[in-house]
Amino acid sequence: MRVRGHDMPDDVLSPPPSVWPAPPDAPVLLFGGTFDPPHRGHVQLPVRARDALLGDAGWLVYVPAARNPLKARGPVASDADRVEMLRLATAGVPRCAVWTDEIDRAAGSARPGPSYWVDTLARAASLIGDDTPLRFLIGADQALAFGRWRAHETILALAEPAVLLREPATDRETFRRLLQQAGQDPAAWLGRVVDVGVLPSASTSIRGALASGARPCDLDLPRPVADYIEANGLYRA
Repeated sequence: MRVRGHDMPDDVLSPPPSVWPAPPDAPVLLFGGTFDPPHRGHVQLPVRARDALLGDAGWLVYVPAARNPLKARGPVASDADRVEMLRLATAGVPRCAVWTDEIDRAAGSARPGPSYWVDTLARAASLIGDDTPLRFLIGADQALAFGRWRAHETILALAEPAVLLREPATDRETFRRLLQQAGQDPAAWLGRVVDVGVLPSASTSIRGALASGARPCDLDLPRPVADYIEANGLYRA
């Protein structure tokens, strides 16, 4: 199968991708993650990045992962809860949607495994035109580990990444130094940084605070997400 000018394995797009939530000719910035739970930074900074990179016609499409292959354990909240929280967090945000393809793909498999971004990108690219801009957003921490991603060279052939600064790389100079230590080309990655602020590493701390009895409304959560967590008793010890 040929996707956006590149040969892909025949099984990459089987089963068929989930329904694409954006207009087929709209430029798209994909943002994948566990979103366990989605916090304010997950909404505010990617929206700014979308507008900076793609302009007024661009769409931001969230892709909740079934299981991140670089994490030892899977999500704490259920797939259904994470999808609903994402939808609540982004409700009312123009040109923004949630694409559940990774979760749907895992649910339809007899032996579900990790979500690999190369498969997700290929499936997304098959649903939009060859000339339609497709980019994806990652944190600086993920860029530092990019050499560990499956088929990372194919990923770069399918779509160009855009980087949000994030711990441990919260400024360009620290990011440059850490890229060098990781054996990656600083010039290539620094040129992909989108300067819209620093993405907080908040989901882990939010889960810890909730497990310790904190009220969701007191944490860095969109109010509809906080209300959902409270109503469903998520993340309690």
